[in-house]
Amino acid sequence: MRNALVRFVRLLVGLFYRRVEVTGLEHVPREGPVLFIANHNNGLVDPMVVLHAIPRPVVFVAKSTLWKIPVLRWLLDLLGCVPVVRRGEEDQKISLKGEERNRDSFERLAAVLDEGSTTLVFPEGRSHSDPRLSELRTGAARILLLSKESPVVVPLGLWFTKKEEFRSEVLVRIGAPVPTPRDPTVEAWTEVMGKALEAVTLNADDWEDHEVAAAVDALYGERIREDFLEGGEGTAPLARTFSTLRVLLAARASLEKARPGEVSSLACRVRTFDTFLRNLSLSPSSLDDPPRVRTILRHTLSALARVLLGFPAAVVGVVAWWVPYRLCGFLAKRVPGAAKERDQIALYKLLAGLGLFPPFFIAEVAAIWRAEGPAWGAVAVVLLPFAGISSLLFYEYAAWRERQVRELLAFAFFPGGIARLRARRDALVAECDRLAEVFRTEADNRRT
Repeated sequence: MRNALVRFVRLLVGLFYRRVEVTGLEHVPREGPVLFIANHNNGLVDPMVVLHAIPRPVVFVAKSTLWKIPVLRWLLDLLGCVPVVRRGEEDQKISLKGEERNRDSFERLAAVLDEGSTTLVFPEGRSHSDPRLSELRTGAARILLLSKESPVVVPLGLWFTKKEEFRSEVLVRIGAPVPTPRDPTVEAWTEVMGKALEAVTLNADDWEDHEVAAAVDALYGERIREDFLEGGEGTAPLARTFSTLRVLLAARASLEKARPGEVSSLACRVRTFDTFLRNLSLSPSSLDDPPRVRTILRHTLSALARVLLGFPAAVVGVVAWWVPYRLCGFLAKRVPGAAKERDQIALYKLLAGLGLFPPFFIAEVAAIWRAEGPAWGAVAVVLLPFAGISSLLFYEYAAWRERQVRELLAFAFFPGGIARLRARRDALVAECDRLAEVFRTEADNRRT
């Protein structure tokens, strides 16, 4: 039963997120006890993503308040999850009971490790939407020291492009095992775990730094990858973007000490330029010369063929699933506190989908069965899910082709405006080149 539930969780994650990219799987031992530690930015979806990414069975901890939800409690117990009481959730009298309960939970997790299995702990102790890691709690270190074996500690960095949005992307970055500190105390283990998690996550003082880094990546990312990265990311697109953003965040932190005024000015102009292009449905790379006519015709014929073949199934999918699809987002954003808890919206959407899609499916199949007979009802059982998936893929493909058409139309009807935008882009790239040389020189000086 548990294996079936895990497979279902993996299916949900693969459906909700368009791409789940995993790097560093070679760091996960094929057997023996492993303590996974991960950042925590997306509520209960975080362990679901880990279950999707890690091939071994994983037991994870969850906040005790989730066990107050009847159906969810049954699912968590079925997965073998262990409840912990978070600081601040109870009054002082009950907090003492919470500490005692957590001691039992830590012992249960240590026993899982002693059996040669794996556990997942979020050392931050809470899910959040902060721009950097929170201060680590000591629970993961305490579990480790309670274990009679010598578990391998493996850090996981979970990075979501737009964590609450359906069909966005997520990177699971698996780091090298955490080295054992010289003095293996709770404090020492917590410190080295913190450094290991910082190495697999993006961290900045505020979200404006992340947004500026993303804008510079769109403008200058390819140059960063050529000049500052050594190819360790391979061809995985999310991993390459993640590594580029890490370099950009480090560069900004370094350059703001040496050239604060220049960095702030460039950051403001790049961000403004990026916003302007987005409003026009353009990107910095789209300002290059358009492809040849022969290439455009080939892509046009390919797009028309796909549209003609996929449109009928897409129409059926939209008719069948549009109402529950829209209701999921509508209801998730109206859960009390959802506006302040971005780290829970993806979970609310998943729960809404589980509550809405099955009844709609049953009702539609029953209606077709009654109207057209058992044969068409059986066809609907197979066709409706296929049509739903087809409509998703069709929409994503059509959106991609639409952006390309917009770019070609801009070149055709506004050549002067494109030329001015290209000149503005090139001027910003030249300034990025100059500051990149300053950063490279400072980095070389630090190494020597």
